[in-house]
Amino acid sequence: MDALADLLDGPRARGAFLLRSVLAPPWSVRIADLAPLTLVYMVRGDAWIRTDDGRARPVRPGDIAVIRGPEPYVVAGDRETEPRIVIRPGQVSTDVGGTELCDEMDLGVRTWGTTPTRWSHPAPGPTADRPRPP
Repeated sequence: MDALADLLDGPRARGAFLLRSVLAPPWSVRIADLAPLTLVYMVRGDAWIRTDDGRARPVRPGDIAVIRGPEPYVVAGDRETEPRIVIRPGQVSTDVGGTELCDEMDLGVRTWGTTPTRWSHPAPGPTADRPRPP
């Protein structure tokens, strides 16, 4: 097999999950979930992905970042904001002190964050044209 065939044949999405994150600025999340691979798709706004060795890469709308784990990293709205939230193994979210935030930040089916409704930042497409609820 060639390298491309190995890549396409090898990965298996066991234990995978999909989550839409909706965060109000300033925001910064430390990902320490030990995942071997993460895909980040930026829908709107800008972000930075920072590693513990100090490297930082911008992520802009339409970008897809492929992050190889299991080392922790930070995804933030800017280069400087320190993490306020930590994602731990098992998709457990806490503040930096360890207080669990899972219920507090649950915004519905596969949606998580600090912005209370999907109407605060409508996604492009048909839902963007819907009237906002009163």
